[in-house]
Amino acid sequence: MKGIAVDAKPAEAPRDNREAILIAVASVIARRGIRGLRVEDVAAEAGVSAPLLYYHFGSRSGLVKAALEHASERAPSTALRTPSKQSAYEAVEAALLAELGDEPDVRANAVVWGEASASAVFEQELRPDVKRVTEAWCANVAEAIGEGVKDGSIREDVEPDQAAEVLITLVDGLCSRWLGGTMTRDRACELLRGALKQTLAPAA
Repeated sequence: MKGIAVDAKPAEAPRDNREAILIAVASVIARRGIRGLRVEDVAAEAGVSAPLLYYHFGSRSGLVKAALEHASERAPSTALRTPSKQSAYEAVEAALLAELGDEPDVRANAVVWGEASASAVFEQELRPDVKRVTEAWCANVAEAIGEGVKDGSIREDVEPDQAAEVLITLVDGLCSRWLGGTMTRDRACELLRGALKQTLAPAA
C-alpha cells in the first residue's frame, strides 16, 4: 500500500524520537482503534512526554495524519518502486500479497490505514490525506502494471490505472475482512491470487 503531505508541517522531532512516536501511535491504534487513541497513551508507549507530542504534531488529529503517512511510507507495496529481477506481474503479485502479511508491523500499519479510512467517513479533515495516500498507492501499482504490459507478463489490453484501482480496492476489502475475523488470511491470499490472475495474467 501507500507518502503524503499533511496540512501543516510542524518542526521535526529528532529522528529517533519521531520514529518511536509513530511506531507507538500505530501500536496504540492497532489495539484500540482511532476512537480509543489517547495522546497520553502514545507518549507513555514511546517514552516521551505528552507536551512533546503536541509540540511536534500540533494535535491529536496531526498525530493521526502523521501515523497515516508513516504507514503509507512503510507499506509493502512501496517495494514496487525498487527495480526487481522478477517480471512485473510477479512483482505486483508479491507486493499486494505482502499487504496481507501477518508480521506485527505490517498488521499494525494495515490497521492504521483501515482505521483512518473508516474514520474519514465522520472526520472530514482526514479525507484529503486518505485520498492522497490512496491515490499514491494506486499510481504506484498502476506504474508497475504498465511495466508488465511492456514486458509481456501482463495482458496488453489491461488499462493500468483501472486495474490498479480495482486491485487496491480488493486488497483493502480483504484486509478489513481478515483483520475483522470474518475471513482467514489464507483465504484472503487465495482470493487475491485468483483476482490477479483473472485481471492481469495473459491467456495460457
